Amino acid sequence: MSNIISIIINKCGSKSSVMYLRVLSFFESIFFPIPTDTLLAPMVLSKKHNWIDITITASLWSVLGGVFGYYLGFYLFDFIEPFLHQFNKYNDFITAKSLFESYGIIFLFISAFTPIPYKVFTISAGVMSYNILLFILISIIGRSARFFLVAFICNNYGESILKLVNKYLLLFVFIIIILILWIEY
Repeated sequence: MSNIISIIINKCGSKSSVMYLRVLSFFESIFFPIPTDTLLAPMVLSKKHNWIDITITASLWSVLGGVFGYYLGFYLFDFIEPFLHQFNKYNDFITAKSLFESYGIIFLFISAFTPIPYKVFTISAGVMSYNILLFILISIIGRSARFFLVAFICNNYGESILKLVNKYLLLFVFIIIILILWIEY
């Protein structure tokens, strides 16, 4: 398994991987199921890219994808609703819409920062005509914080820390959500 990881890390050191990072970051914020972190982490671990530059690239393209998703929801929800059903994402959309109605900015930040599907919240924000400038600001903060955290950890602690992060990430996210909800009340 370690050999496969080494091969992936070496491939992610190529110059073309930056273009793939842009594309993945953009489309992951709209519909693509593979998170940006899966390419960002090995790119940082390859040590062939400046980790700050590629993190900014991932953040920027992810937010641009989020804005595109927002406008899909704003202008084309009647058109994309059947696709939400087709890809079994309609219940996620209803949940996101309900959370937006109740918690707005807090859940937008949580979805931008955590493994909760950001793409569902981008479309939901558009459907609900959420303030676009606030949407962009929270998306920049949340996506940048997430990607900088992943890149910083990979850059400073290497491949071994990824196993630990993957093992405890969902627990960490759960604790943060509970704390935010507790502070809210």
